[in-house]
This record gives sequence, structure tokens and C-alpha cells, in this order.
Amino acid sequence: MTFTLQTDRLVLRPFRAADSLWVTQALEDVDVAQWIPLLPFPYSIDDGRAFVELQAGPKADALAVLHNDLPVGCITKVIELGYWFRKSAWGQGVATEAARAVVAQHFRTSDQNLTSGYMIDNNRSQRVLSKLGFVPTETVERLSTATDEMKTIQRMALSRADWEAGA
Repeated sequence: MTFTLQTDRLVLRPFRAADSLWVTQALEDVDVAQWIPLLPFPYSIDDGRAFVELQAGPKADALAVLHNDLPVGCITKVIELGYWFRKSAWGQGVATEAARAVVAQHFRTSDQNLTSGYMIDNNRSQRVLSKLGFVPTETVERLSTATDEMKTIQRMALSRADWEAGA
């Protein structure tokens, strides 16, 4: 995604080469990494650089999320709505605000349903998706490489009608 979005408190912008360090710091934290299936773990600076190089290039599909000019996370909606945030951003409504901006942008230009999901024991992510109007569809199993455990993921979907009913 090469566009920038702005909300009352956030800026969602394309990644830049200088983002490698904060991405690495965020994703080397097992409390964050455990919720991201198949994430390399432990997460190294080389992993952070590779991620940022991809996201700063022509195949970018994610945006960096900044709160008070500080980078706090990442959000994407190319394959499905997905996001992760540093622990310092948890519990402040940042994920919901960022996701709401991306979903609104999606439905301004598309009638396609959005999909997403959360690991069953990730109550924070479940609340974010429910607030946006996502409804459960099915469950699947995925490996959390940070904990080396198979986790159940609740798949969810959001239609334009459900979005507009709750927006």
C-alpha cells in the first residue's frame, strides 16, 4: 500500500528503511510475536530489515502505524486485515482506530468482503474485530513459532452491509 491515512490520533504511512530497528524491537518480544503465526522467532535485525525492505518496495502491502509521531505497529489488508502492535500501544484503542481507518478505506473503493482472524486466546484482537462488525466463519490451526505451539485461529469476515450497519 503506497497511500497514507490519518485519523484523529494516528498516521498510517508506508514503511521506510529507517523502520527496521523499531520493527525488530517490537517483534523480538514474545508477548507480541506469539500472536503472529509463522513469524520467524527469535526475530533478528536481519528479519526486520528484510520485512522493511519488502514493505518499502513496489510489492508493499502494509502500513506503519504512528501514534504521537512514534511508530507503534503495522497494519495490512491485502490478503486479509492483519495487524500487530508494540505492547506500549496495547489497551489504548490504537488497533481499533487503525483498523477502522483501513476498513473504511477498503469499503470506499470495494464491495468485496474483508476477512481476518485471531488466535482464540487473543482477547484484544477478538475485541477489535468484533467492534468493527466482523463475524465468525470457521476455525483453523496455525503454528505460533514464538511459542512453538499449534494455535486455533477464529476466522472472521466483514461484509459492506455489516460494516455500514455498525459504522
